[in-house]
Amino acid sequence: MHDQEITQLIFPDNKDLEQFLKDVGSYDIHEDLLKFGLKTKQFLYVDYKGEQYQEIVNFILDYEFAHHIELAAKEELEQLEAYDYEFLPDKIREANKILSLKGYGLFSYPNSGDFYALFIAKLEKITNLLQEELLLDDRIPFQERCIKYYR
Repeated sequence: MHDQEITQLIFPDNKDLEQFLKDVGSYDIHEDLLKFGLKTKQFLYVDYKGEQYQEIVNFILDYEFAHHIELAAKEELEQLEAYDYEFLPDKIREANKILSLKGYGLFSYPNSGDFYALFIAKLEKITNLLQEELLLDDRIPFQERCIKYYR
């Protein structure tokens, strides 16, 4: 898949795409997408040990506000806030149960660090999102080099 295609899947807003293309600073699309997503707060940085202060719920609320949509009812978000999990992917799965009803999902962007970079995208492009190997590091297992969706 061409770099611009994966960029459009992750940042579908044309303004974001234009800004990203202006900001591209290296020959590593993975690194550029990660930096851009974190800089523009379209990626949620979450420590691998888990989130603090309901980061995922706040991220969903910010996404809803920025895109003028409702992805979840207040009651669903309150339940998600209170959800007790042992490992972060468990909470991401719970979030995806809620978001999938509106055709969206919380995806994990691959990285070589000890953190999660999460982003929200439409599920209609899930096949294209999950098949793309972004992190080109043979020392890391193939599945860890691709975007993940926890079901």
